[in-house]
Amino acid sequence: MRVLWLFVFLVVTPVQAAISEEALRQYVQNIGWTMDDLTRYLAKWNMTVDDFSSLEALKEQLGTPITPDRLDALLQRYDMTKEEAEALLGQFGEQLQQYTFIEDLSYALSFYRDRYDAMQAMTDILATIGLTENEIRGLIERTPPTAKQTLERLDEQIQTLVLRDLSKPLTKKEREAMLTFWNEWLSLYRLQAKVFEVNERRKPISFGQIETATAPVVMEWYDERGNFVADLYIPSERMNSSVLIDASEQLAHIGKMALDLESGLLVARMPKTASSYGLNILIGVALLFVSFVLWKKGKRCEPLR
Repeated sequence: MRVLWLFVFLVVTPVQAAISEEALRQYVQNIGWTMDDLTRYLAKWNMTVDDFSSLEALKEQLGTPITPDRLDALLQRYDMTKEEAEALLGQFGEQLQQYTFIEDLSYALSFYRDRYDAMQAMTDILATIGLTENEIRGLIERTPPTAKQTLERLDEQIQTLVLRDLSKPLTKKEREAMLTFWNEWLSLYRLQAKVFEVNERRKPISFGQIETATAPVVMEWYDERGNFVADLYIPSERMNSSVLIDASEQLAHIGKMALDLESGLLVARMPKTASSYGLNILIGVALLFVSFVLWKKGKRCEPLR
């Protein structure tokens, strides 16, 4: 019986063997990472190296490193050239060199191909007010990981303005809604805005004066350190509320798309390390039950004293 209880204890108790630091550093170096890169990557799943019982378990979770042969096979599966893949990723502010594991790259290519037309439409609209592809990429990178609900709410709010009668001027309530959207969006992206009416010189104006400006308007965005991030340019002939409404809608959509990729990638690559732990517990409980039954039977068979 003691042997059975010992067996139960060994089954139920998970064994954690520390990964050799030297082997771990060698592996990280082989895939072109640093230890900090590994820490940040695992943090996406709220995990650390200590959660893995072996280097092989860690490798299984991280995925298959990209090699030229594996990249060629993946591109062949998607019927794409390397140049086409780079162009697709570039449209969304990414590069092939940013990917280390073939599983992550495969998911990203699939995700972006399905949304290429939508992204192109967004960038086309934003390009009409002077946002370049590089500036859009910068905004994508600044999208906070926890901003999904806020962006969805802002998108819902702006839809009431998108569907309004464009032949009529904004009401006071609608202007307030527009101002609220931009204040929240700028705060979410940690940006400060400066607005100028550009004639012979740059004249600072408020956001509320854009609609009535008689000269082209420039809105510049700066980060918390005062570094330039992007700017919007609205020519005189397009000086109306619909321009800002369209821009607001697309900025919300681009932020949501960036987060959809990240969350989808995390779901697609959920941690595999805990898969046997629950099974071990169930086996252990079953053995405990069996041992209890055997113990009861043994008690019944004991001779009377």
